[in-house]
Amino acid sequence: MLMNTVDIEEVYQDLNKTFNAALERTPTRYQDVANVLDTSSITEDQVFMPDLPNWREWRGDKYIHSLFLLSQDRYSLTCEPYEVTIGVKRRDLQADRLEIIRKKIEGLGELAAAFPDERVADAVNASFTAPCWDDRPFFDTEHPILKKNGARSTFSNMGTVALSAASQEDAIASLGAGLTALGTMKNRSGRPVKIRKIKLVVPVALEDIALVLANHRCLNDGTANPYKNRITLEIWPELTNDRAWFLFGESLGLKPFVLLQRKKPTFVKVTNPKDSYVVKKGQFLFGLEADAVAGYTLPQLAFASTGED
Repeated sequence: MLMNTVDIEEVYQDLNKTFNAALERTPTRYQDVANVLDTSSITEDQVFMPDLPNWREWRGDKYIHSLFLLSQDRYSLTCEPYEVTIGVKRRDLQADRLEIIRKKIEGLGELAAAFPDERVADAVNASFTAPCWDDRPFFDTEHPILKKNGARSTFSNMGTVALSAASQEDAIASLGAGLTALGTMKNRSGRPVKIRKIKLVVPVALEDIALVLANHRCLNDGTANPYKNRITLEIWPELTNDRAWFLFGESLGLKPFVLLQRKKPTFVKVTNPKDSYVVKKGQFLFGLEADAVAGYTLPQLAFASTGED
């Protein structure tokens, strides 16, 4: 096979089709826990209410829920560029080794699909130390809250108990305590946040315990499991803390994480046979480029335990 401009364009169209097919069939999960926002800016202030409003009796003037109560409540996210590039030797294409090359491009499609999952997982991995909009770590025992009457208070969305399915007592002290904490979250008016679609998210190391809690009729000691079918379970291999476990929910269309996308994963190429790189190296380039970051919304929408106790 000669490698002129027409030939390589036909090859690219073939590989692009392979890439898109892999991208579309690869399952993703980020959309379940993150609101996705597109942006043209490198750094952007996240504009969302620092509270989840609720109904009030309409007497006199309407109460306006401001996007930000205080100037220091502003929370900025900075997108970061990412890339992955593979080289395909011209002589391999000339030798009609296209099927092998398709497998590499198929892998790029799967990587592109997984990119948002990985960025959200980055935010989860940093969530015990990275600040959210109130300048406290997203999971913290002392999140400040300014009540409607002007009084200042705090709330916690973090525990330390290890996830356990050993007995009812252990299950209630771990998963049960987390569900209770999440279910009793209040907005600044003191009303329930009403979180729904709760997911238990764990690393691979906690998969066996989590499967019992989420799906089994009985716990490890033979007693009835009060949490069977009450939650959706997700195993995230990207999680780096083998003991920490998480509960994520949503309310009024808001999810606990935000994915800011300046550039979605894009299939790129250097395939002009006359390009200086191609002439010098004897290979074409195919790859991915993306520009994004994940961060946090309201801490009332999530609970986590370090699993240390």
